[in-house]
Amino acid sequence: MLILVAHGSRDPRWRASVESLTGSLQSDLGSDKVRLAYMDCGPPTLDDVVSEAVRTGVVCMRVLPLFLTNEGHVDRDIRPAVDRLRRIHRSVRVELLPPVGQHRSFRELLASIALETSE
Repeated sequence: MLILVAHGSRDPRWRASVESLTGSLQSDLGSDKVRLAYMDCGPPTLDDVVSEAVRTGVVCMRVLPLFLTNEGHVDRDIRPAVDRLRRIHRSVRVELLPPVGQHRSFRELLASIALETSE
């Protein structure tokens, strides 16, 4: 299971855009393959999503922070939360992936967009 972790916002328009992205991925991959958690400003939290996944028998989870860098919220908030969840749920694998902005494919996407806009 892939767990997308977004910052969160009280603005319903912001939440709708992130939930739409998640819903699209769930349509493509299956609702049991992708879940969304918020770091702040409302449920579901990472704890909520991991606990529910464990209850339903999921044994491997990959956490993808929807942030550009590790510095800030990923290092300060998400990494410690994942470490704590690993201690609580020792029978499952919880892997913290690099934030989306650090993935090679993200950099390639930006380069592609740059080339498109320069034409």
